[in-house]
Amino acid sequence: MYLSSLRMVHHADDTTVSMLAISAASPQLLVTTVDLSTSKSKHGQAVEIDMLHPYWTSIASIHVDNTRATVVDTHTLASTKESSSSSHVVRVAGLDDRYPSAPRRMESLFLLDGGSNNFQRVHGPSKSDDEIHQDALAYCADMGVVVAASRDDDEGDETVASLFQIDEKDLQQQQTARRVSWSSQSLDGDAIIVPSSRGGGGATSSGLVKYAHLVECSNDGMTVVFTAVGGMTTAFRYESTDSNSLVNKQLWSTEEALGSVSSAIFLDETHAIDDSAAVAADASAEGNADDEEEKALRNLHFFNRIQLQLSSFKNFVFGGGALSSLASLALLSDEKKAERDIAFGFAKISVMLSEKLHRIVALDTSKNGRVVWSMNLHPHAMWHKLVQGGQFVTLNDPHGNGGVHDHEMLALSYVESSSSASSSFVEWKCFEGTTGRVFSGMTISVPHSVIQVVPLRTSIHHPHETKSCRQVALLVDSEHSVSVVPDTARSYAIVDEAMSAAGQNGLFVHTVDKNSGEFVALRVSRKSDLDLQPGSNPFVLTTVGTTIFDPSQEKIVNVAYPRRGEVIQSPSTVLGDDALLLKYLNPHLIVVVTEATSSYLSGIAPVSEDGSEETGNGFYNALVGGEYSGSASSGQKRKPLGASKPGAAEAPSSNSSTNAATPSLFVSLVDSVSGQILHRVSHAHALASDIDEEGGVSSTKVPVVISENWVVYSFYNQRTRRTDVGVLTLHEGMIDKNGITAFSAPEQELSFSSLESAKPIVLSKTYGIAKSITALGVTTTKAGISSKQFLFATGNDQVISMDRRMLDPRRPNGELKDSEKMEGLMRYAPLLPIVPLRTPSHMYEVSSVQSVASASANVESQSLVIAYGGPDVFFTRLAPSKGFDLLPDDFNRGLLTAVLVGLIVLLNVIQRMNKKKMVTTVWS
Repeated sequence: MYLSSLRMVHHADDTTVSMLAISAASPQLLVTTVDLSTSKSKHGQAVEIDMLHPYWTSIASIHVDNTRATVVDTHTLASTKESSSSSHVVRVAGLDDRYPSAPRRMESLFLLDGGSNNFQRVHGPSKSDDEIHQDALAYCADMGVVVAASRDDDEGDETVASLFQIDEKDLQQQQTARRVSWSSQSLDGDAIIVPSSRGGGGATSSGLVKYAHLVECSNDGMTVVFTAVGGMTTAFRYESTDSNSLVNKQLWSTEEALGSVSSAIFLDETHAIDDSAAVAADASAEGNADDEEEKALRNLHFFNRIQLQLSSFKNFVFGGGALSSLASLALLSDEKKAERDIAFGFAKISVMLSEKLHRIVALDTSKNGRVVWSMNLHPHAMWHKLVQGGQFVTLNDPHGNGGVHDHEMLALSYVESSSSASSSFVEWKCFEGTTGRVFSGMTISVPHSVIQVVPLRTSIHHPHETKSCRQVALLVDSEHSVSVVPDTARSYAIVDEAMSAAGQNGLFVHTVDKNSGEFVALRVSRKSDLDLQPGSNPFVLTTVGTTIFDPSQEKIVNVAYPRRGEVIQSPSTVLGDDALLLKYLNPHLIVVVTEATSSYLSGIAPVSEDGSEETGNGFYNALVGGEYSGSASSGQKRKPLGASKPGAAEAPSSNSSTNAATPSLFVSLVDSVSGQILHRVSHAHALASDIDEEGGVSSTKVPVVISENWVVYSFYNQRTRRTDVGVLTLHEGMIDKNGITAFSAPEQELSFSSLESAKPIVLSKTYGIAKSITALGVTTTKAGISSKQFLFATGNDQVISMDRRMLDPRRPNGELKDSEKMEGLMRYAPLLPIVPLRTPSHMYEVSSVQSVASASANVESQSLVIAYGGPDVFFTRLAPSKGFDLLPDDFNRGLLTAVLVGLIVLLNVIQRMNKKKMVTTVWS
């Protein structure tokens, strides 16, 4: 007989054990008692699944807690019995067939008598007990209390705790045919175990408690840890009171999805305007997102704003608001701090996606990372994407085309078909990012695998519809066909709006296939009326350019994009002699990092008999000295003088020809509109396969960050056994200090075109750093005036910041000139210093950071940074140029207030004295 599960129960006499197993051939639970002294079975029975629970279709698992807490000694409860036997509480889980599309797991309690091997279910007090769905159970024998986690789909999707007590008489007479039941126990406090969780499968997965673990059990209380679907774990403590009731207390709660975050988006926290009249008038429309938006827009009208300001002024003068404001300002109370965080843009909601656990979690950064809401996504999706904003984000329109003020988002989940009979599909959900409210959601079939997602956004205010969303995404598949999500007429209008906003050349997208190494630039256009069929997609893609990274020679290890909507304060850099160095600002710039394959490197540079390397391969020569040369590794493989092959007649001379080291890592700057390579840099001694053979660190993890005209990346150098940081700056040219006058100016292109503009002039430099780097980021400020700081997540679980001037490729090797000193350049040093004062993580360890994101505040000096990807999530606020526009939190506001009040009193006293003196002088 095949068994799918086997559990053992030790009895109190230590001479017998009971074995419980699930039959793999039929839905039965097998129970047998074995005598340890003779190794023979004393009792045995097969319990049919209908006897376990009438709604079960199969048995999922058996849980036996091997603690004394689950062993009820009936000898102590019934002293009249002659023999001592023990009743063990066993939890059995089965699949409920009332949910045929996705059967739900439910648990029931059973009592196993050690003497008679009697196995029966613990029933509820009512006849409708079979209709109650208990997701998970935990039983404490010392208290005789059962904690049941369940969810009522009719009332909501919160999972609540219910307490029950098993009747002692049933335990004493369990060997008889008496029905064993439990009775309800009152609970003081909030019974919610898992709060409302939005989206993702509805009643089949959202908010369900999967397991209840009994951690501690005593006569005074019990500690239970609940694990929910989606990765939320919560610990509760239940304690008895004098009034025969129980009180619960939440010990801690954690979202396991935060330990595997793959992407994060910052949003400004919304705050409802306190307008009691409007709330009362619209009470019937509560919960309607469109009514709330219309109400907020009405409050922004001129007349309504005047009324609100007059009301605030009356409260300030006559309602005691002046004194309370002065007191809170002097002490900087928590309420004032919250208002300051809102006004200065420090209050952000970080929407974080965990593809591993198929879950979205939103954190309130102003409240120590409190979980605001969570959402489950499709559990069988191959990948998930968060879509927010559009391609064209500007400072002048931060509310309409993405950015922190644009709260409506789109969650995409791609589910690949498991058979040829069905097609793959993408499940989408349109939701509000700060509250998690789902506006709409559907699925759309896709004929081929989706390889690119392009966000689009409209700035026009539309009311919400059932099957539509203000956020739109273009899905590009492997056959270069395009789909629109959501697939509605309004979405098509948004695509048309984006195409017209892109200019006369149209809207461009691209695809990157890492397996084939193909980079394709595509143009989106509308089909002609003749080709357009009713109900079909009206858009088509046309190939503009293609770049091939031959997979037999090199493989793509990373693709990096610039941050959308980055504010650039100046298009040029002022040099020390007042000349202008023009920045190459290409919004379509993409960095593609490739690594040479070991099989290709083995044949690219054969070693001759005399030990010298001969490289006659044309591809290799093009890499190290051709059109795309620019290697940042300038070291030469030189043979020491006097060294020769054993047995040779003479040593080679000092002017023997030498060859450069074979490059193994390539950084390509690609224009995503034209598809052409703008620049290519190679590095030697950075091949992952060579490092792996010696047990070193693989260099396939090459983090890249793009900021303005800067490209910064890092890789592991096998030769120096350290991490190198490569820096590229892109420029259009230079204008002499006398080139721009009141009467003359050089000819400059007023518009940028990826199809016509010239390639950039690239300056490069490589630095070394003592720590390995796992992720790169850069600070972001409101107007881009503050100096930039690059953020490094290191291998020793720290997040460090590096001033951009330290990474400048224009740092001279020799003594600084006067103009270079005036510009603030520093002399080149091969190693970057790690300054403890520039370590934002301080003494905290931030493990395994994979990404670093930043957002701007409403004040120029501050930048908000979050690091994620590993078990830890780290958030901080940085001031790259110090807080020049913000008072510090430890500023002595009380002393300032006292000085101001003292000066006002002194001024009044002096005025009175002066007036009195003038009157006396006149009369005299």
